[in-house]
Amino acid sequence: MNDLELLHNITSIDDHKELEELNEIAQSMIHKSQNPKDCRVARKLHCSVNHTSCGFGCLMHDYGLCTFVAVGKSRCMQYDMKQLTAYPGISSMFKYTSNTCVNTSHFGESIEWQSSFHKKPTLEKAEVIKMTIDGPYTSHSLFSPGTVPEKLLPRIERVHGDPRAWWIGHVMNFFLRPQQWVEDEFTSVKREIQFAHPIVGIHIRRRDKISEAPYYDLERYMDHVESWYERYVIKHPGQNVIRRVYLATDASEVVEEAKKRYPKYAFITALGKLFKESQNRQSASAVKCIWYDILLLRDCDFAVVTFSSNVGRLVYELKQNSTSDQTYSVLSLDDRYHYWGEIGQVQFAIADHNPPSDILCKNTLTRAPMQEMRKWTCELELKAGDELVALPTLHHVYLSGGYNRRTKLHGLYPAHKVKDVVTPAPYPFT
Repeated sequence: MNDLELLHNITSIDDHKELEELNEIAQSMIHKSQNPKDCRVARKLHCSVNHTSCGFGCLMHDYGLCTFVAVGKSRCMQYDMKQLTAYPGISSMFKYTSNTCVNTSHFGESIEWQSSFHKKPTLEKAEVIKMTIDGPYTSHSLFSPGTVPEKLLPRIERVHGDPRAWWIGHVMNFFLRPQQWVEDEFTSVKREIQFAHPIVGIHIRRRDKISEAPYYDLERYMDHVESWYERYVIKHPGQNVIRRVYLATDASEVVEEAKKRYPKYAFITALGKLFKESQNRQSASAVKCIWYDILLLRDCDFAVVTFSSNVGRLVYELKQNSTSDQTYSVLSLDDRYHYWGEIGQVQFAIADHNPPSDILCKNTLTRAPMQEMRKWTCELELKAGDELVALPTLHHVYLSGGYNRRTKLHGLYPAHKVKDVVTPAPYPFT
């Protein structure tokens, strides 16, 4: 081993230790905020989710919005998943956020919460507040997805490529802590389908999402799977590599197509075993079907998903409590990573960009339906220092997209010519 390799290994070990310590601090902060010593006098936040058209991933992200505020305000979150009209049994699968304070009496009768950015913010001294989620939500609060605890931000930026996702991941991992019986059953599922490493996961939706997001052929997913395995083989010379792929899909014909077109890969799927009812939201097994798919994708070494899907974003988030940087362990074929209800993604141009006149954005494009925005192809002129608001649906491979505050235009621009700005927030620090 030469000096350069030795230095790299030492740096890598130090980064792992730092990330492990930051992970422990993050979970301790969240746990402390949700476990008051005396429930009778603790300040509380009642979370009411009335987003009836939501799927599982969407609902969990709705509850996540409340969790961010509850943690930031040191309010014990109270909620009742039995109020949901879909996914029977969901309330029995996950642990409650608090071990010391569970009180859903007079649920939803408290004062509606408004952040400090609102014209009439809710008084901090209010003992009980309510947060109602009934659709795509923007709280305009510092305690929203996209902000990071100010005391941790300088440290996490040194060892992680996506601090926003890291903190979001910790909040979602805390909220979605499964009961022990769920963990045990999941372990049995992994054993039954012979889940082993190395393995790449792909998530393909062909039923409920086909009208909401672009269609991608199986080949687009497998291109990235093949590239990952080619790199893996180079890094592990002499190893007899079984090219496993966990295929999470709602369409059995995709499984058949995969096995026929890519015979050198070992496709693993739970179709026909546990997941027959995954699309029936009134089925008692539906939530388990979806949850186990998410966990199996999380446990893959690499995953190819679409971030237009709440499930794809959940997979990325749940990977973030690892002791290694998971920024590049998930690849999205469409949108940039985002969270509905986030504070907003701000970027600054770090280099000029002067696209050819035939693709230069010349007119003031206004925001449009997501499907239309994904078709935009013009590129923005950038000057170093320009402030931009990123729009996740404007994301084409190496191009990001957003709104340039200087030119007042929407469009695309090279991702390497901008830098994300992470917003710090005064979360209580332990």
